[in-house]
Amino acid sequence: MIRLSWINSIAPLLVAISLFSYSAAAQENIPLIPDSKIISLETQLAEVKQAKSSARKKLGIRRVIREADALLEQNRAAPNRFQILAILFRGQQDLLGLDGSASNRAAFLETCRQLAAAPNEYAAVRLDADLLLSQTELARQGADLQARAKALRPMVERYLDTEVEAKVVRIAMLMALEFGDTAVVNNLRQVIAQRFAGDLEMINFQRDKLAGQVFGAPFIGSFETADGKVVRLPMDYLGTTTAMYFWSKDNGGEEDLKELAAAWKQVKGEAAGRYQIVSFNVDNLPDAGQGTLRALGLDWPALKLPAGRDSPIYQAYARRDPTIRTVSPTGYAAIYMSSGRRSRGYERNFQSYLARVWTHQRYSSQLQSVFAGEFLILDTLGDFDPAAPPEWKAVSGADAEDEGSLIRTAASVPEDKLRAIQACFIKPPLRYRTPFEQVRANYVRADALCRQAIAEHPEAEDLWIVRNRRIIALLGLWKISCDRTHFESALSEAQAALAQGYPSGTDVVARFCLARQALRAAQTDPETVISGFMQATGGEHGQGAALTAAAILSLDAGDRVLHEKYRRAVLDNHIDDPMLWTASSFMLDRYHRYWLYHPPFVAGWTYGRRQGYFLAWGQAEDAKRTLHAELKTLDGDTIRIPEDTAGKWTVISFVSNAQGSAMLRGTTQFVEARPFEDLNLMAAVLGDDADAIRAALEEKKTPDDFPTLLLPDGLQHPIIHQLGILAEDTRPNIVMLRPDGSIAVALSGLTMSSQTGNVIQHVLEWHDEKAVDAALARGDLGEAKRLAFAHAPLEEPTPPDQKKKPAKKISVPHLRSRAKVYMAMENWKAAYADIQETYLSVNSKAGYISMRTAELDEVEELKAAILRAIEQADSGE
Repeated sequence: MIRLSWINSIAPLLVAISLFSYSAAAQENIPLIPDSKIISLETQLAEVKQAKSSARKKLGIRRVIREADALLEQNRAAPNRFQILAILFRGQQDLLGLDGSASNRAAFLETCRQLAAAPNEYAAVRLDADLLLSQTELARQGADLQARAKALRPMVERYLDTEVEAKVVRIAMLMALEFGDTAVVNNLRQVIAQRFAGDLEMINFQRDKLAGQVFGAPFIGSFETADGKVVRLPMDYLGTTTAMYFWSKDNGGEEDLKELAAAWKQVKGEAAGRYQIVSFNVDNLPDAGQGTLRALGLDWPALKLPAGRDSPIYQAYARRDPTIRTVSPTGYAAIYMSSGRRSRGYERNFQSYLARVWTHQRYSSQLQSVFAGEFLILDTLGDFDPAAPPEWKAVSGADAEDEGSLIRTAASVPEDKLRAIQACFIKPPLRYRTPFEQVRANYVRADALCRQAIAEHPEAEDLWIVRNRRIIALLGLWKISCDRTHFESALSEAQAALAQGYPSGTDVVARFCLARQALRAAQTDPETVISGFMQATGGEHGQGAALTAAAILSLDAGDRVLHEKYRRAVLDNHIDDPMLWTASSFMLDRYHRYWLYHPPFVAGWTYGRRQGYFLAWGQAEDAKRTLHAELKTLDGDTIRIPEDTAGKWTVISFVSNAQGSAMLRGTTQFVEARPFEDLNLMAAVLGDDADAIRAALEEKKTPDDFPTLLLPDGLQHPIIHQLGILAEDTRPNIVMLRPDGSIAVALSGLTMSSQTGNVIQHVLEWHDEKAVDAALARGDLGEAKRLAFAHAPLEEPTPPDQKKKPAKKISVPHLRSRAKVYMAMENWKAAYADIQETYLSVNSKAGYISMRTAELDEVEELKAAILRAIEQADSGE
């Protein structure tokens, strides 16, 4: 008897596809091809393949093809006709293997063309036809390997958001590797990083196919502890660098564990709040190795790893033991191949581990504060007001029950108690440099004060203010200790708070906590959970606080696509909401953006160079916001921003003292060399003491040639939160304003401490190039020429009796702009000269950081376009 298990397995799928098509067919009253006929054809084709002779196979396949053609002829407009085309495709493909005649080949290609027109719900049956058509057309054109590789990009884009997108990416990656096209491989790696970073199958695929290259992947999974509790990653350990230690009792594992334990005990105190170790024993021990750990005096969490070395987690993240897989405080692991067993010396290694940028105290502290949701209860405009807490201000005038302040009565929680609770939460940026023990003590005190207030005022109508702060304090303790018992207490408080009730729109904190619990469920769908959270707090177009919390929940789930979706919603619709400035400035901070998805790996000199390069690039921030501020001169006059900037670019350097403006002094030469007087420089000292600042300026050997202003109230000024000023005690914080007053970039002290080059120059020149691009796009060649040749003037001939002066070095954006103008003028030789010089500079920079950049791809495309135009012009002559 012929086995038809394959048919039985796909029959439900065919029915499902048919049902999916039913609604469209019903709307247009177009009948569907009956499921019975589709399954019958599938069965016949499967039976034919079992035939022992080629002749019988050919006869049987031709019979199936005729029946399929007849069905298609009778149902040309049926929405599910693509299922018949898929059967026809496979039948004709099999027939070609038996009879490669020209007529069979032509019929097969025609079927491919029809199938390639199928909508995305048929992506799985369309894919093979698409690939075959693409490669056939490229072969017909005589395309080289580079052209074949470039054709993969639109193919991948066509299948994004379909059921086979991961499969298409893998196929494209294998083909790009075979073609040897690094640019396409890098592009596909970026697609994987953005859409499939936590997919275990994709992690293994990259490990197997990318020849040991380093890449990042979120460490995602649910694990049971030795005492039966569930740990959800990355959620439970976000905010703290975590060493995932895979070990066994055999293979020298116990000796390695003892060495690691001894080294850990020496640094445990120093590591508190920023680095921890989690144990994964691979021996399937009933207690996950916890007994061994406790015998060594270790309190590490012991997580069970079912199937041990055969576990998908082990295969994706470890692949050998004993080994440590470091996971960053944003939940990302560095995946790379290592040869052999690590050398001994954990004591020395810990010195390195604790010196990494991702374990720095301030960096970890800021992440912990953001992930705990502290921004939801902080007022960035001033002191805490019990009658108008931040949660109330976030919705007042929109979805709240009443506008203005809350009505306080004798039954309300006393103001002094509310203020005492609020005082436990330190505003940024001081919060991020507060010692760990003080942060913990403040959270503990807040919890105690909240419990006391709840006990003493159980019926107060504003008790929700207290409950919200207790939830945040407990979430804060959870984040800094990675102890889930604090989360469980926060969850209980959130449930009690919701049961007691909230004013409309102020329940985001409690629902934020409940959504985290929902994300813990096995096999949960993060998108469904977070969408449910949004619906419960007002919908996808609701208040900014909920959208911001949704962005954090997405990071809890390790879902980059979802995080970017909600981040975009916050920045597009709520960037000017003062109650969200702490979170929105975090979302825009270059340093945090760079490290959010970056693997914790910096071996080799190129990694520091890459960080410096990307933090200093000229691209504007991806938000539209305007800075409105009043600064004071040393004489007491007021400078209004942007009204008093004379319609020029304005760079303001925020510094903690008058000595901190050295960075701007290094910019004045660049400012003077610009062809237009279009740039103001200002230094703003955080504070009010004009006399002290004036005295400090007078002590300088070289006076500043730009004004020094005062920012009243210093770190208490709202602008601190709007711009996300960080590390101002060690580095300047820069904001660059366009002539219309909009913010081009705001660069925190964290960014300024790590960028290399002149970021101010890079930002201005990026905008210079965009101005030329805009002029060309609207057909204003005259304006484009004026701008391009002003920034990149042609070298003037040297008179015979004079020595030739050194040519002015033209920057890459300006040179590239001039090349584009030459292209518009059809002066191809001049365009080529400029683009070739641009290419050499950009290629050199890419070599310097050992990384192919998007800028290099862009320059190569411009160069190729110019060369094609030159060839056409030459052939026309």
